[in-house]
Amino acid sequence: MPIDANKRLPELAAVRMRAALVGLQLVREPLPRYKVFFRINILNEGQGSVRLLGRKWQLEDACGNLQIIEAAQVFNDEPVLTPGAVFSFSGGHYFDKPPAYMALRLFGQEHNGHPFITPALVLPLAAAR
Repeated sequence: MPIDANKRLPELAAVRMRAALVGLQLVREPLPRYKVFFRINILNEGQGSVRLLGRKWQLEDACGNLQIIEAAQVFNDEPVLTPGAVFSFSGGHYFDKPPAYMALRLFGQEHNGHPFITPALVLPLAAAR
């Protein structure tokens, strides 16, 4: 399913995401950068299977710089979650300035072929500091 940012997809609340781990690390490269690392669990609480096809991150730093990242696949996979199934993944994002806000939404397709987007998961960055 191509991700069409101009098309409004219905939200599917039955696909729930939970941040199992969120951390912040100052990486001292030639210039200091901030790395937010995370582990996210995705649970299908619906009655039918769903396929996760892509993701959309909204990232904002303490200076108000906003970055939107849309990509196919959910960390190199298009997992199919049967009812009650859980899919977990880990990852990280780098910021040049202290991170202020991170939100994730997933795009997918229900077992009947209808596209959906999940409600946003806002990562608790204050807890990571």
